[in-house]
Order: sequence, then C-alpha cells, then structure tokens
Amino acid sequence: MTQGRIPTPVTLIGLPYHCGTRGRVPGNAMAVGPEVLLSEQNAPAAFASEFESVELVFLDQADQATDKETGGDFRLIPAGDQMGRILVQNIHLAGAVRKARAEGRIPIVSAGTCSSSFGVLGGLGDTKEGIGLIWFDAHGDAQTPETSANGFIEGMITTTIAGHCWPEYRRQVPGFREIPDNRIISVSIHEEFSEKARPHASVAIGTVVNKPVIEKLGYARAMSAALDLLSAKCSKVYVHVDTDVLDPSVLSANRHCAEGGLTDAQVAAGLDLIAERFEILAVSFSSFDPDVDPRGPSVIVPLMTAAAKAAARSRKA
Repeated sequence: MTQGRIPTPVTLIGLPYHCGTRGRVPGNAMAVGPEVLLSEQNAPAAFASEFESVELVFLDQADQATDKETGGDFRLIPAGDQMGRILVQNIHLAGAVRKARAEGRIPIVSAGTCSSSFGVLGGLGDTKEGIGLIWFDAHGDAQTPETSANGFIEGMITTTIAGHCWPEYRRQVPGFREIPDNRIISVSIHEEFSEKARPHASVAIGTVVNKPVIEKLGYARAMSAALDLLSAKCSKVYVHVDTDVLDPSVLSANRHCAEGGLTDAQVAAGLDLIAERFEILAVSFSSFDPDVDPRGPSVIVPLMTAAAKAAARSRKA
C-alpha cells in the first residue's frame, strides 16, 4: 500500500451525452461536461493523488443500438430515436457500473444528464437488499408524461425511478429496479423558491429537504432527520448529484440553475452524513455545462473526490 493513499479502488465512468446526443447543441454543452471533468488534468489527476487504484472508463461509443442490445431486430430500439439513444447509453452505463462493482471498485459517474441514473441503477441491480436514493438537485425531476407540457424525459427521472411512469422503458435497462418513494430523499429542490421558478418546480417525491426545511432546522439537522428516517428502511444507497444543486455564487453549473442552492461545503457535508449511516454504492454527477461557468472543474472535481472518499469510508469492514 502506498503511504497515505486510500486502498479502495475507484472507477471513474464518463457518459458524454445530453438527451442522447454527443457534443454541443444550441444553448447546451452538458454533453461536453464529462469530457472536461474527466480530462487527465482534472478528476483523474485528483483521484490519483488520493487513491491507490483509479480506472477511467469513457463510454463514447453508444450512439445507437447494436445487435447486442436488440438481438438483431432494429425495430426494438429504432436508430436515430432520442429515447432509443438514451436507452442504449444507459444499457452501456449499467454494464460499466456492474463491472466496476464486480471488481470491488467504487463507481463514480460523470454524465451529461440525469437520465444516466437509470444506467447506474441498472448496474446496482445485483444488490440483494432494497436500496435508497439520495437526489441532490435544483429540481425534483418528478413530472410524468401526463403532467409534462413538453415530454422532456429529463424532467421525469425520479418518478420513473419510483415506478410512476415509463414502466416498459425502464425495464429495458438490465438490472434496473424501482426505488419506492419512501426510500427517496430529494435535497434542495430550490428553484421553486427562486424569482423565475417554472410551474413544475415545486414537484418532488420522497422526503424533501428543501429551502424552508433547511432554514427551519439548519442544513445538518434537516439532512440528519431525513437520513435517520431512511436508515430504518435500508442500509445501502445510491447518491445522485445534479450539479445545479449548487448556488450560482458557487457555480452556475448550467442554464437551469437557480438562486438559493447549496454550497459545495454543504454537499460535501451531506456526503459525510450519508456515509455515517449507509454504504454508498455509487455516486453520479450530472449536467455540468462548461460553456456556462469555467469554475466547474475547480468545484466539481473536489466534490467527486469527496464522494469517493465518503463511499470508501462507508464500506463495511
């Protein structure tokens, strides 16, 4: 063992797509975020200084289904379809997460959008017991096809995970298992309280640790209370961090960010509180747009490192 470095192995997994598309689209460069964060001088260098074994897996060849995903019937996942591309990318991500875990490694994912959580959950599907979800975000992502005005799948992530919509679609991700509302914690969800809040911004599921709760109890007490409730239902969790959970004074992570978010210190403290109570199976970071704020790597990479450290501490001896 190298003196001072953590022996628990880590796999950094990059999924550089936004809504199934690589590269920049008009007004959005979230797909480029993983390329920036996982470039050699950023997360890989930071992790190499902290962990003995760091593996980098970059899933940049998942633009359309192959015979492996369709069994040779292209009609099952039509080429060129946005939802089909997202599905294929999550199938690839599920495989990468599953492989990392099989090798005893902690998966830390950097992805363009929150729908990547489907793939992470697929990769955790071999967990014998039911797991919990801690969802850090400016938004609850809790719409459904019936409530969404634009059909944007990225606004339906937690409801899909909880089993409220897209049943046949989510089941195409190998290993995917639903997580019921009572095992989900939604943290921050602060757009609702911002000046330019959209109508759906108040919608979230599970136990909500939002701005009024934080202001009443304080961040540590509010998080601890929610985590204590969850700890009665499960002992293992997946943590997802949409980077727009951060207040713009810390980082304007993307064009969906809103005033009133958390600080990076609060997110890191939240990871510590989670690690005290649960085994952290995987952590994902999504939705960083490098065209919006150049501070991204200096803020997000330390949080990714803190997440991996928390996950390593959380493992049972």
